[in-house]
Amino acid sequence: MVHRREQSPAPALGAGRVPRTRHQEARVKPAGMFLAGLGCWQPDAFPASEAVAAGLYDATVFAESGLRSVLVAGPESPPEMAVHAARTALGHSAGGVAAIGTVLHGSTFYQGPEMWSPTAFVMRELGIAGATGTEIRNGCNSMLAGLELAAGLLPLQSDRRPDILLTTADNFNSPLFNRWDSGPMGVIAADAASSVVISSRGGFARVDAVVSRVYPEFEAMARGDEPLFPPTGSTGRRIDTVQRAQQFNERVREVGGMSVGDGIAKACSETAQSALDEAGVKAADLRWVLVPNGDEATTRNCVMEPLGLDVAQSQWEFGCGIGHASSSDQFIALDHLLRTGRLDAGDHVLLFGGAPGWSAAAAVLTLTELPSWIQ
Repeated sequence: MVHRREQSPAPALGAGRVPRTRHQEARVKPAGMFLAGLGCWQPDAFPASEAVAAGLYDATVFAESGLRSVLVAGPESPPEMAVHAARTALGHSAGGVAAIGTVLHGSTFYQGPEMWSPTAFVMRELGIAGATGTEIRNGCNSMLAGLELAAGLLPLQSDRRPDILLTTADNFNSPLFNRWDSGPMGVIAADAASSVVISSRGGFARVDAVVSRVYPEFEAMARGDEPLFPPTGSTGRRIDTVQRAQQFNERVREVGGMSVGDGIAKACSETAQSALDEAGVKAADLRWVLVPNGDEATTRNCVMEPLGLDVAQSQWEFGCGIGHASSSDQFIALDHLLRTGRLDAGDHVLLFGGAPGWSAAAAVLTLTELPSWIQ
């Protein structure tokens, strides 16, 4: 039976202190940038109750987290999953494959053979030639980082290939990793893929702002006492993200005069507010706030309450049936809202994410129309 580890929605306090470090910030106010296509690939959901019965998931954590199920893939590789999502997104966009000039593929976990390019695989499978591409390794913020990069790259695309394709995928099935004990309460790693086509020629949603910030004072929260070399996976050591956070918490009591948990919450809320300021949108005017799938308390304390919004606007309950699907969370939720008729033209949506680094990222969308593919 898995024993519950002492953990909280935000990092716990420990002993010690680290100096305050000024965060690094990137601000992008896109001009004429749209989501022209959206696609998701999701495997079957595995009931959390069955994981408890099998001794994989702690019963107390299950009772308190509200998690219903987690998307669990089979032997599908992440790049193959990304191709499935991308085919859907490209089919929804006006330009299709022929209009793609750049491909950005994001990931968190292993993608395939070491020293290999999953981006090139995605391009070859989709038949994208005469274009450029690269991989984004920004953890659970990889898709939002892709939006930020796309804002800068979009004006540089050729007239013949004006669009940008973003893809991401992760499959956490590995003997080196236990998805059922992979984060704070309610944060259980899920498998999925998502893809977005970015265009300057129009689309169903306009990107009004993208803001990202890095808070390096929290860098060691995802590293703990792990040596930098050799890499964990290359030695066959188990990847234990919870233990790393606990090791950090044991050494660090405060950052910049506040608890680690309060510091992370402040990072989240100020990044989200900066994106709203850049977009010229008030929090009260938001229809939805789409966040990483985790526990209700963290969602409420770090994002929703600081914005003066009810946690029900976060799609938290929907996420309890998905699990934390890395950087796909916000786009799976967006796809769900569109397909269930819970968005209208003119609605504002905030996408927010956090990832090791520690980085926070936020983007503001305005729905320009309901896409034809949801009807």
